[in-house]
Amino acid sequence: MIGLNKDEVQISPYDETWKEEFEKEKRILQNALKNYDVVIEHVGSTALPGLSAKPIIDIAIGTKNKETLFELEKVMIDNGYDVLNEYEKKGEILARKGPPEKRTHYIHMQIIGSEYWNEFMYFKKYMLEHPEEIKKYEQLKNTLSKQYKNDRKKYTKGKNEYISGILEKAYRLYKK
Repeated sequence: MIGLNKDEVQISPYDETWKEEFEKEKRILQNALKNYDVVIEHVGSTALPGLSAKPIIDIAIGTKNKETLFELEKVMIDNGYDVLNEYEKKGEILARKGPPEKRTHYIHMQIIGSEYWNEFMYFKKYMLEHPEEIKKYEQLKNTLSKQYKNDRKKYTKGKNEYISGILEKAYRLYKK
């Protein structure tokens, strides 16, 4: 089961169906974006087998240039996604699926090779190659979720130092 209020923090044990939910949404996205050259990746905690996570599927859609990125924004709006253009602030356009009281998917549209795209890809790759980090991350997430049950911003801020540390290691390994 996926979906969570946008303000809540609820960590669920890893669920094999998260991969299936990603594949279902990927097919929908491929159909909607069939006229564009894009890469669609499962990212975030639900993409890491064994990791407890908020039951919201994170998806990264990468394209090669800014013009296409802004065209994708229009397509997503036309297909019923709630879109937030954070390109100037975070280098992405965020599409959200589901009402605010039960968000099911966050779709991060970015330029392939950009800093934000690389962070998603490097973090996932590093975690998959270092399963001991998945356990450490899970402990942190469980602690923070109890501490900040109704404050997603503080929960997310609490994870930042750990994530930054993993990204430093990942950049040293993967950036060429």
